[in-house]
Amino acid sequence: MAREYILCVDDEAIILSALKVELRAEFGRDIEIETALSGPEALELAEEMAAEGHDLALAVSDQRMPEMDGSEFLSRLRKRFPDTQCIMLTGYSEVDAIKRAINEAGLFRFLSKPWISLDLRLAARQAVDHRRLELLNRGLMKQLETMNRTILATLESIVDANDPETYDHVRRVSVYATAVAREMGLDAIFQRKIFVFSPLHDIGKVGIRHEILSKPGPLTDEEREVMKTHVSIGSRLIRDIDVDPMLREIVGFHHERWDGKGYLEGLAGPAIPLSARIVAIADVFDALLSDRPYKKAFPWDAAVEIMRTGRGQHFDPELIDAFLGCADELRGIADGDLSSDFLGDLLKEGTMPSLIRKAAP
Repeated sequence: MAREYILCVDDEAIILSALKVELRAEFGRDIEIETALSGPEALELAEEMAAEGHDLALAVSDQRMPEMDGSEFLSRLRKRFPDTQCIMLTGYSEVDAIKRAINEAGLFRFLSKPWISLDLRLAARQAVDHRRLELLNRGLMKQLETMNRTILATLESIVDANDPETYDHVRRVSVYATAVAREMGLDAIFQRKIFVFSPLHDIGKVGIRHEILSKPGPLTDEEREVMKTHVSIGSRLIRDIDVDPMLREIVGFHHERWDGKGYLEGLAGPAIPLSARIVAIADVFDALLSDRPYKKAFPWDAAVEIMRTGRGQHFDPELIDAFLGCADELRGIADGDLSSDFLGDLLKEGTMPSLIRKAAP
């Protein structure tokens, strides 16, 4: 059965005995405590623990030791076991060693020798609890990511089966939306999330009758009202699912307009979530470039000009400027140029090249 360990390292046996007594008083039999008289011996012990399936929760090391000092030992230990927390004991003021331990070994705390009993016990308890919480959170995040991927794949399959053209459209939208986010200088996490979630902006269309989705001509006023309900349908589909808030924003607000004349909520300006404002640009742009039952695709220059005229009305002015700033790159992607670094990064994450279709001449 796997056990948690604390490893104490010092070249003086009497110090190791004192540490063991202090830590045993704090943790009882909840955690095992081992000792080593040198860094190399401690590294061997750590490998033996790992081979037996045990967890090294905490290393408490003196700084000044022959053969290998504490900062070098902790640095090597953390490279091999990055989840292990580290506490350094130092009997003298050595700022450089402490800095090195913090920078290279991810030092949790350092204490002066002779230590105060309460300080040592509190630092050790906090280090072990911190590690346990990090591992718990990591496990929960993995579960959530797995669940989200399953949900997303299921919803995408439903959309694909119900309306293949919509499936191709939303995949292309994800590329354009991510390009605009990058041009805006938004952080990598935002870019990755909008790439992952924007393909689902139209999931509510699974609830729209097929004869409306594929009607070979303009919709009647009544049919347009029915089509608008795909926003509320999509929001209901994910209402009780534990998904990232950005997905809710995109699904619920990608048909809002900067001037407040969109649907369903009639939000205006910055009240519309940023992710939804970006997806609105990508959504309309790809629709302009696509053949639909009721229209032919617009030529590239005409589509870009229509987007430009929507600045400050349909679209966020700053985002449209970003869109125009990367338009040349978008054209290359739409023309099937798979050599761009930007698209290459996305393809590594799972975008299918077959979904990048040719632009209208």
